[in-house]
Amino acid sequence: MKTEIIAAAPIQYFPLAQLYVSDMNPRQDADPEGIDLLADSLAMIGLIQNLSGTVDADGRVGIVAGGRRLRAIARAVERDPTVTKRHPELASVPVRIAADEATARAWASAENAAREDLAPADEIRAYGRMKDAGADVSTIARSFGKTEAHVYRRLALAALPAPVLDALKAGQISLGMAKAFTVSQDEALTLQVLAEVKGRDLSEHQIKRALQPDAISGTDRRALFVGLDAYTAAGGRMNRDLFSDTTALHDADLLDRLFIEKLKEEAAKVGEVWKWADVSTDSYIPYGTTEKMDRVYRVEGELTEAQSERYDELAELANGDVLDEAGKAELAELVAILDGDYTDTQRAVAGVFVYVGSDGRLCVTNPLVSPYDRDEAIETQVLTGHAATRLSADSVEDAP
Repeated sequence: MKTEIIAAAPIQYFPLAQLYVSDMNPRQDADPEGIDLLADSLAMIGLIQNLSGTVDADGRVGIVAGGRRLRAIARAVERDPTVTKRHPELASVPVRIAADEATARAWASAENAAREDLAPADEIRAYGRMKDAGADVSTIARSFGKTEAHVYRRLALAALPAPVLDALKAGQISLGMAKAFTVSQDEALTLQVLAEVKGRDLSEHQIKRALQPDAISGTDRRALFVGLDAYTAAGGRMNRDLFSDTTALHDADLLDRLFIEKLKEEAAKVGEVWKWADVSTDSYIPYGTTEKMDRVYRVEGELTEAQSERYDELAELANGDVLDEAGKAELAELVAILDGDYTDTQRAVAGVFVYVGSDGRLCVTNPLVSPYDRDEAIETQVLTGHAATRLSADSVEDAP
């Protein structure tokens, strides 16, 4: 069996224009965004690893290992030609030259197979050390050829207690599990939960629940209604999960107080035009609450002859989907006239329930007449027909 001998290879320097990506290079395609990020890194710290290649018959150098670096060098120089003054190796590029084709092919295969990124725990700690040394996020991102968003997330992990990163490094927890620990604000609880989850395959949600057993989601209807700004202005504690774009609130009693106060304020505004406005802290009004009440309906309006003709014109245009914004506004005004409104007489005997729906928005029921106001509503002809034949509150109480 013939054994191929791979000869030692010297490093030589070549002008950037003399280099190209060889067909032997297994990485023929490259993500443009990744090349841009690597170009940022090269512009920041220069080339710290030489390229490898072979000289062709025309004296040009085909790069068999380092194709991404070659593309990034070209991008960095294209963006800022002065970068070669700070980093001369980007103009006169160091290349280890293979003595023969066998060596070149071996290099191409070896680098591709042996290529390995930093382990997550090592990368996280590297970012943390740079930050502690005074580097900002932008500098760290350019140095490592990563996006700033990626660096922000890694720095959130760098703030975790050392035992969590040690467990990540040792493979006792996954990267996803480590991310879940960033929601904790209690180091003692963090270490307690860490001891319980090491070596177990748990979801991020399970770990977050263990770390924040009493937390309230930022999407809770009370939080949506009150608003996070108002909650924090009142001294409420919360933290945002950088990895899942969620928020957790940690002062349930404060949130409840703010929720009820705002709900009562809104109900008071609504109650200014109705006889009563009752508040419910539930997300809906049960049927049993209103089954003995009668609904009050708007008094429909009438259009003038000219308005009716205009309404027909606008409605036809709307059906043809050719109505402009001014026309839509005019049509809405005419529809509002037809829909009518509640009269002062109706408002004097009817009321509404005010509550907050599951989506955090204020809700107001249709106006209702309670059994206690039914006699007055009948007398003023707010209730007529079948509604007027129902028993009043006093009659209900006196019935056998």
